[in-house]
Amino acid sequence: MTVGSDLSQIVRSDTVSPSENFRQWRAGLASLFEAAPLDGAVETFRADLHCLNLGSFLIGMSKASPQVFCRDRSLVSAVGVDHLLIQLYVSGECEFKVDGSQSRGGTGDIVCFDLSRPMSSQAGDLETISLVVPRQLVRLPRRAFDAVHGAVLDGATTLGVLLREHLLSMAKVAPRLGAHDGKLVTEAAAALISAGLSAAVSGPAASESELIGSGLQSIQSFIERNLTDEALSPETIMRHFGLSRSVLYRTFEPLGGVADYIRDRRLDRAFLQLASIGKGRGGVSRLAYTNGFASEAAFSRAFRQRFGMNPREAILESDRRAAGKSHAQDNWMQAWLRGLSATGSR
Repeated sequence: MTVGSDLSQIVRSDTVSPSENFRQWRAGLASLFEAAPLDGAVETFRADLHCLNLGSFLIGMSKASPQVFCRDRSLVSAVGVDHLLIQLYVSGECEFKVDGSQSRGGTGDIVCFDLSRPMSSQAGDLETISLVVPRQLVRLPRRAFDAVHGAVLDGATTLGVLLREHLLSMAKVAPRLGAHDGKLVTEAAAALISAGLSAAVSGPAASESELIGSGLQSIQSFIERNLTDEALSPETIMRHFGLSRSVLYRTFEPLGGVADYIRDRRLDRAFLQLASIGKGRGGVSRLAYTNGFASEAAFSRAFRQRFGMNPREAILESDRRAAGKSHAQDNWMQAWLRGLSATGSR
């Protein structure tokens, strides 16, 4: 049975058939993952889910049968969000693949997935507490954000224990939170999540300057603010920060070079806008020029090189996926994800 409101959704396995239980579960998660029973046998499927929309973040408590999950590029573009999904594995384990690398999380571990990037996973019987948070709530430098997708915080570490206990407590009190309390809980959770993810991607011995004070972070923030400006280039960065060409290039060498970094950030931004651009005439041009490219041709070449398809094909695929989701009456997650904000309240 599905019980729902604007702020709360519940999927229960004890009042419906396994096939109906799976249909409701799959529909509820459709904007996060494509889900399927691990053995393909829907007749033995069981899943329970309680999700709450607290304005500035979403929290969900779930317990489910073994499954496989997939979030591919077409789903990423159809949903068009770049929030972070933080999952505590209360019990069970999950193997997952991100950026071509295989990893796993077990009981007590906390795992982060970037919803602007593809992933796939396979889980046994799994109980989780999950948070979806806008990335603006998480205080990390851009360099660290590039590494959080698939990052695992060991549940046995000091920060792992602190964050685990905080998430367990949040799950208990979340149904009773009001607007003022929700804001305070959000601030506390954001601080712990930021510290936990910093440790997961940088190691516990990372210095404060590495995490929040680097010159690279300042330059990356400048780039993010100016991605739509066609004039953004290594030269404008050098002038703004008073850097020599050799210093700037050496700073971005670990990220593949400053010019490639700017281009890839523009392309990633354009990819997340596919669902909102529409398939009418001029869509590709709008994507190109609103993301700082000098011409539609240059944008199309770079887009195909990065994503393996041209922008028009990607727009059509995104539109197809989005249209399919809009017809599902119980796809409440899509509206919740789109409405999530770093300053929201109930």
